[in-house]
Amino acid sequence: MLDGARMVVVKRLRGIGPVTKEEFLKHMRSLSAMEHPNLLPLLGYYYSSTEKLVISNYACHGNLFDRIHGNIADLSTKPYETGGRRRADRTPFTWSSRLQVAQGVAQAMEFLHLNMRNSVPHGNLKATNVLLDENDKPLVCDHGFAPLIPASLAVHRMVCYKSPEYQHNRSMSRKTDVWSYGCLLLELITGRVAANSRPGGVRSVELCHWVNRAVREEWTGEVFDAEMLVQKRATSGMIMLLKLALWCCEQSPEKRPEMAEVARELERITAGEADAEDD
Repeated sequence: MLDGARMVVVKRLRGIGPVTKEEFLKHMRSLSAMEHPNLLPLLGYYYSSTEKLVISNYACHGNLFDRIHGNIADLSTKPYETGGRRRADRTPFTWSSRLQVAQGVAQAMEFLHLNMRNSVPHGNLKATNVLLDENDKPLVCDHGFAPLIPASLAVHRMVCYKSPEYQHNRSMSRKTDVWSYGCLLLELITGRVAANSRPGGVRSVELCHWVNRAVREEWTGEVFDAEMLVQKRATSGMIMLLKLALWCCEQSPEKRPEMAEVARELERITAGEADAEDD
């Protein structure tokens, strides 16, 4: 808590590679210059031979993982199914709010992909790296650190949602980010904990495999989190978002869309849902 009651977060960076102070400061200045409504701003940074810190605003509504799934302690003590038992005092996460998050994250990722051409733009997009401000606006954080992480540590600390090419040869690229975004969408749509992002002791599912099986066996309607099905049926927008998620999760990187295509598709889905509400 700073003077004037402003709250900030100081994050200690561990596992940073052998970078000089000049290299670190240059990279941090580059990150702090990136301004987008859906990126968590970098307020400051500190470098010493033993300590490297970054400072950012405090997001008062926590992270997306907790918003979707509720209290982690509750999840670890009882089985969790989609649409299952969540805390009674938890604010429901509506379809419109989830769509707003999906669009905001897509726009942030598109911005990163356009402005970080010499490295992997994010490298570790996941539900806990999407924060929510006082209006539930999504703020993507921990972006741009991939170049500072040695490959030996990146294997364990980066790419939460393991794409096929990453599992095969530890390859990271923009299309790895796209895969991660698709997995994030599946977690957002289904309300289920993804296997690679689960905390210890929490039930999870291999989301890509499970959703693809549901589509093949024609029980697609059952994949949607019951909490967002206010009318007890999936809307056309939900179906379109599911298709977009599966497109992002194509096994072959070449078959996945660019983040610019993803952002444009989200604009169409959002516009279609707004027209449906007006009707």
